[in-house]
Amino acid sequence: MSKKNMKAQLENWDNFCRYHANNDWYGTWTRYEPNGQIIETFHCIRSFKISPDGSEIYHQNHYTYLDGKKETKTFGPYHKPITRALFLDNSFFWGSTEIEIGSNFGFETGFRYEDRRVSVASLYNSAGNLEKIVVIPETLTTFPEHPNPPLSEKDIHNNWRGRGKTMTPDWIVSSARETSWHRLESFGTDSLILYFSDGISISCPRNVYPGENLFMVVDWQINPQLFQRGIRNYDTSGFTSFKLETFELTN
Repeated sequence: MSKKNMKAQLENWDNFCRYHANNDWYGTWTRYEPNGQIIETFHCIRSFKISPDGSEIYHQNHYTYLDGKKETKTFGPYHKPITRALFLDNSFFWGSTEIEIGSNFGFETGFRYEDRRVSVASLYNSAGNLEKIVVIPETLTTFPEHPNPPLSEKDIHNNWRGRGKTMTPDWIVSSARETSWHRLESFGTDSLILYFSDGISISCPRNVYPGENLFMVVDWQINPQLFQRGIRNYDTSGFTSFKLETFELTN
């Protein structure tokens, strides 16, 4: 590994620690069918603890379901600088790097702003069909219980000014550049587009197949003046890049 890649990998670890670790994230998880119908909702605390010497991060998910059942799942520990996710500034993303026949496929993309996080996971079955979408708003204090109503296409303004940067699987991050605003509907007619509560929306394929170019977009309107977008790209060889775009509303 080159010195450039080693430095980039350490920066990835540092972003994990800075934005997400040493915190308990209280989340209300909602699983949706591809048609937008709710399957179930439950609570989960995602806990990330950094070891005293900073060399490890311990990760546990504590689930509480509507029927009262509780369970804890342990992941890791993650050893510096190795993580199963990529962290670009305040965003994070992880999941399948290749589309393979007979294997499940999925990914999660999320963002943090102050004491809030949101993420969206899209999960596909072994036949490549979209099976469910999981939407997760989280805070550092309590479980989100009263979400803001879902946005629609007409609720989102057009006059956004943005900058974006791209991260590749080897942790290399491009310099920030100006980027143009496009509505989800303009990305293509073959994608499924859904708008959820709390300013969260997604565009993703209804089906995935090996050897095809594809992309997934997750949007979060953080507040009336601030908007973030994560775009995950695949080509015929697999995952190629993640682009983080940040938009501010212009007058």
